[in-house]
Amino acid sequence: MIPNASSNHPLAAAVRDLLPDASRTTFHILAADDIDSTNTALKTAAREMQSMGDAIRPTVLLARRQSGGRGRLGRSFHSPAGTGLYMSILLIPDMPPQNALYLTTAAAAACAAASETLRASVLDASAADLPPVGIKWVNDLYLDGRKICGILAEASLTPTAEALAWAVIGIGINILPPDGGFPDDIAASAGSLLPGGCVHAGDTDNITARLCADILTAFTAALQPQAAGTVLDAYRRRSVLDGRRITLRPASSLGGEEILATALGISDDFGLRVRYDDGREAVLSSGEAVLCGEGDLQSARTSVHLS
Repeated sequence: MIPNASSNHPLAAAVRDLLPDASRTTFHILAADDIDSTNTALKTAAREMQSMGDAIRPTVLLARRQSGGRGRLGRSFHSPAGTGLYMSILLIPDMPPQNALYLTTAAAAACAAASETLRASVLDASAADLPPVGIKWVNDLYLDGRKICGILAEASLTPTAEALAWAVIGIGINILPPDGGFPDDIAASAGSLLPGGCVHAGDTDNITARLCADILTAFTAALQPQAAGTVLDAYRRRSVLDGRRITLRPASSLGGEEILATALGISDDFGLRVRYDDGREAVLSSGEAVLCGEGDLQSARTSVHLS
């Protein structure tokens, strides 16, 4: 199905062992030592299954390293071996295209909760005593003012465009700082979930598998119809933009110029509520929000993507 990936890979086996029975049978778990991009691989597999008329099987693909990891708007995602979780989830969401933003926000909430649980366990501390993991609308996680996670959601529509045929949710989490530090272009903004030296090199797969299994469990629960309110509350509680001055950049397909605004919070449908300087208010479901002025998130960006 996917070159170089196997269900017998030790990382895939470790994740299966940690999943509850329901998730273990729902998802086909694959892993690879090295892959170009987990999102690209699963999108290619989904399209092949579509073209052959085969049923699309919900699949999780993990890699110990990505050579071509991708972030939002074509940006690269640094994915060295032994320091991060690089995974993508292929699923068939039962939702119309206008609700697709929920996939990204539900994944962000699930990743934040799972990350805090892992961090508390490894550091042998109470999660309440550690700095919280925040969410920067819509798809980035931050810890101590540094980005530790990016989420990329990509999807295809049914022929009638009335629903999503499939979606791929890519998740990249910096679990540990890489040897030699982060590349110069992200050194000032990138961070890691855990400090260096707190995990033995031989335990990397175990840590990665635990984080993956917890994310899958939480994300699956978040996709249940009755879970939307709980996810919204958790997402709002973690929002790091509320009350901050931001520069809004329209989605590339919309054209237009940058405009200053103040972030007011998260709407009931997970859009970003903003107030422009002329007093007008709006709810955004696409585009980029960049923090203005002095601050630890000044140069960070976020946006919504559905293709």
